[in-house]
This record gives sequence, structure tokens and C-alpha cells, in this order.
Amino acid sequence: MKPPETSANSILMSPRELLDRYAAGKRGFIGVNLQGADLRGAVLKGILLWQANLKSANLSGADLTNAHLFANLIQTNLSGADLSGTKLIYADLRKADLTCAKLFKTNLKGADLRGADLRGAKLIYTDLDGANLKGANLKGVILFAVNLNQANLVGTDLSETTLIKSDTKSAILSESEENN
Repeated sequence: MKPPETSANSILMSPRELLDRYAAGKRGFIGVNLQGADLRGAVLKGILLWQANLKSANLSGADLTNAHLFANLIQTNLSGADLSGTKLIYADLRKADLTCAKLFKTNLKGADLRGADLRGAKLIYTDLDGANLKGANLKGVILFAVNLNQANLVGTDLSETTLIKSDTKSAILSESEENN
């Protein structure tokens, strides 16, 4: 189950409108279209963005702790964002910028992270069960107690990566395993 790239029923919303509604106490947003939105440094703790389009949005430095993002996050800038406790289950994060992002207890089960840049990200107790990291850049990342069960790591840059209480035994590491 993947979030749609765009939907005919999506609700176009400006970043200001989202922030104003959030400030007024609204936390759930369904089908909103924020493609290309500039939400740098926004504080959106606990927000629910369900079937949302955030393609190419700028959420660098945003506080998205405990958020639920079932969304299109293709090419989204999440550099330096705090995604601690966030649910990104089956989220589409292809070619997303997650450099220096904080991913503590983040649930990325089944997420599509193909070509994503995670250099300098902090992955601690992160769930990558079944995630597709094919071609992602994890160079120099520390993976502490990360679940890599059935994660696709084909072509992933793991040079200088440190695995602590994490292992790749059940991860997909080669093309032949991927096709089984």
C-alpha cells in the first residue's frame, strides 16, 4: 500500500493555512496537497498527514516528532528534521534528503527510501523492516538497534557505517536475493 503521488481529490493548501490550522489545534489533515511547500523549521509535533502530497516540500529543520506521515515525500528536504517517534509506514521517500535527520524510534516499515540521502542521520531504535533502501546513501551513519529485517540494501552506500546491536543477516544485500 503506497500513498498516491497526486490525487484528483487532493485539497490544495498553503503552508500558512496549514500552520494556522495547526496553531488553532487541528492535527489531522487528509488528502492535502502541499507539493513544493516551504515549511522550513515548522513545529508540527503529532501532526497526521494522511494521503498527503509533500513532494519536493522543504521541511528542513522541522519538528515532526510523533507525527504520522502517510504521504508522498518524494524529493522532500527533511535535512536536520526531528522525526523521533514518527510513523512513516509505507511512506514514499524516494530521493528524499534526510541528512542529519533525527530518526529515534522512527517507524519506517515498508518505506520506499530508494536513492535517499541519510548521511549524518541518527538512526536509533529505528524500524526499517521491509524498507527499500536500494541505492540510498548511509555513508558514515551509526545504526544503533535498527531493525533491518528484509530491508533492501542493494546498492546502498554503507561505507564507514557503524552497526551497533543491528545486523544485516536478514536484509537483502544482493540482486540475486532481491529477485527471490
